[in-house]
Formats: sequence, C-alpha cells, structure tokens
Amino acid sequence: MTSDAEPEGPRRRLLAVDDNRLILRVVQDYFELQGWQVTTAESVSIARSALGGFTPDVIVSDILMPEIDGWTFFEDVRKRKDTASVPFVFLTSQRELPQRLRGLHLGADEYMTKPFAVEELHARIERILERSAALKQAHRGGSDALLAGSVEHLAISDLLQILALNAKDGTVRLQRPDREGRIEFAAGRIVDAQAGTVRGTKALFRMLGWTDATFRVMAREEALPEETITAATSNVLMEGLVSLDEWSRWGGMLPAPQTKLVLAEDAQRLVQGRALKPVERDLLVRSRSGVLVGRALEDAPFPDAQIAEAICTLLARGVFRAVQEKTEAETGTRR
Repeated sequence: MTSDAEPEGPRRRLLAVDDNRLILRVVQDYFELQGWQVTTAESVSIARSALGGFTPDVIVSDILMPEIDGWTFFEDVRKRKDTASVPFVFLTSQRELPQRLRGLHLGADEYMTKPFAVEELHARIERILERSAALKQAHRGGSDALLAGSVEHLAISDLLQILALNAKDGTVRLQRPDREGRIEFAAGRIVDAQAGTVRGTKALFRMLGWTDATFRVMAREEALPEETITAATSNVLMEGLVSLDEWSRWGGMLPAPQTKLVLAEDAQRLVQGRALKPVERDLLVRSRSGVLVGRALEDAPFPDAQIAEAICTLLARGVFRAVQEKTEAETGTRR
C-alpha cells in the first residue's frame, strides 16, 4: 500500500483497490496531478486496514480479486458508519449487463469496464461529487419539500436512483417553464408517472429528457394512484436511458409536429409481406384518415423514441407521405 503524506490543504482523498499494480500506478499518477491525495491497495485486506486510518472522499475498486472480491468489500464499506455514504466506483473486465445491474442494485455510484481511460474515470468521479453536493443542497430546499433543486445540477435519473436506493415514499414534482410532471414512489419503487396527458413509462421516459426543470420531492398528500409502472425501478430507468439515447437519434429526423402523415396510394403493397412492429401497425391505423406527427407522439401508447423511429422508417419506405398543414392549431407534444 502506498499513501501520500497528510496534505496541507483540503485535498480530496481517493482509495484505489486493484490487484493490478499497473492500473493502480496509472490512477495514482493521474489523480495526484489533479491535486488528489491517493491511497492504493492491492487487496481488500490492505484496503480494510487503510480505512482504519482515514475516510476517503471516493473509493474505486476492482471486482475480481483473489481471496476477497469487490462485492464483499463494497458491503463492508456500506456497513461502516464512517464510510456508509462514500461514493463507490466498481472497475471490472466483465461486460455482461447482469454484472452491471448487480453493482447498481447494491447501490454503487458508478461502474466502469476495463480497459478504461483514466481521464474518463476522473470525469465520472467529478460528476459523482457534483451530484453529491447538489443532493446536499437539495436537502436544504423548500420548507414543504423533502428535497428540492434543479435537474441542471442533479439529473432526474440520478435523483430517481437515489430515492429508489433509499426506499422512499412520496411524489416527485417536476416543473418546466411551460409544463409540469409528477413521478410517484412507493417504498423506493416507481409506480406511476404523468407528464401532461401522458402516463406510465411513456411519461417517465419523456421526463428523463427534461434538462430545464426544477424538482421538489414531496410527502404524498393524496392516496397512491393506480399503478401504471410495474417493472423494477433499476430496469425501467435503464430502459428509459436507452430510450432517451434513441430519441436523440430519431427525434431530430422527425418532420415538424404539425406535419400530417398520410398513407401513400400503394402503402398496402409496400408493407405486404413485411414483419411490422406493433408501433408501426398502430401508426398505420392512425394514418388512414391522416394524423399529425405531434398527435401521434402524444396519443400512441409507445415511448416517443419508438414512435419517432417508426415514423422515420415508414416515411423512408414510402408508406407515408408527409403533408405540411397550413395551420398550426394542433401541434401535439413538445416533449
């Protein structure tokens, strides 16, 4: 184990645990250049001894190590009163999604797959610390709120994961300049969401993309609404972030919301023999009398990203014709 001398100023402290000495050296060299005090440990036993002498600001640990693995070390860290809330980042060469989900289920703050760029590790740790600071600030929010703040400082997905890990009950109210939304929690599980007239996972996925909203976490004042979300919170958040990425790809390719989608004269021939997705079949039915892009996004019971992809695909195949309406009286959703 190697450690810096006690710093003269308030240097942040990192504990890095890995049985690979090269990784430890790379992490130590880079972070010390950024002004950190770094302690390294080649095993969990050494790391445990190190924690007896100081409390780090962040812990980075490999998962697969001889004798004692990273999962066990993480559980040890969370059981200690002085390290229970210290941000924890897993490093591993395992790429399978179940391993990543296990780390997130346990309450880890981040998960990086080897090989990794030390610059990215540093950036992610900085983001974790910013998120932690924003959470502390949120605890000092409005007098009637359990938490309050801006998603500019604490992303909605991060806020929801924190509430889930702490098994919270209550309502998250989101406010944008021109619209609002709510997300209901019960014992840490997301059970309902509403954004305008849209409810369920569709509304939740849409709100994950709100970057200009403020939030307030409130004690529930009314009876718990009907559950519209039944999947495990970690799974639904993972799906939501994937959907958000897909929206970034397809949303920018959509025609304007007031554009009408009309079936081409030879639409039946163009789709004959093709395996259509449920969202594509739904859009074909809606477009028989013409449907606005905005209304399709608002009314079709599918995530916005799936609708956007289906519209773009059917337009590219010539199944739909895009007709620009003269009026903008019905523009539909603006997400």
